[in-house]
Amino acid sequence: MQKVANGANRSWIVSRAARGLALLAGIFSPAALFAQACPLCYQSASAASSRFIEALRGGILVLFIPTVLIGACVSVVTYRKRGASDED
Repeated sequence: MQKVANGANRSWIVSRAARGLALLAGIFSPAALFAQACPLCYQSASAASSRFIEALRGGILVLFIPTVLIGACVSVVTYRKRGASDED
């Protein structure tokens, strides 16, 4: 007779399956998805001066760094709260 998975074990299985699917989606996604750029933006950036390109790079960093920090904070809070439950 086979054991029935309890709630914690079932959530672990679902979590592992979701991670596996995300990994497979990342591996098998087309390379064009990773380098999408509109031709108009590319043409205007390539025709721009070096000063504009430096400003564009700075703007990208300004938008990228807070996003990474917010994602890291959410991950840390989620990791710390992983064992908590609302059981009364």
